[in-house]
Amino acid sequence: MKLAEMAYLKDTVMWKVARTTLSREQQERLQVLHDKLQRIELTPGELIEEQALVKLYREALLASAQAVALLQHRGYDVSDPLQFYP
Repeated sequence: MKLAEMAYLKDTVMWKVARTTLSREQQERLQVLHDKLQRIELTPGELIEEQALVKLYREALLASAQAVALLQHRGYDVSDPLQFYP
């Protein structure tokens, strides 16, 4: 979904997008790869995997931030960050 299209989402869907993040497995794998990268080089396959996970993370973060901004614009109180934990 493109960010511009998000303005047309219903509030309930927007809250779900605002809470979007990587799955626990994806987060753990990305952490393992980053830890390994601090010690030694990643294999070509691991590097591709790490780049794909970072791309997913950035896209999720950007969509979440856009959703929060739109929810705030719609009059919701978005000041408590704990409401955005999945």
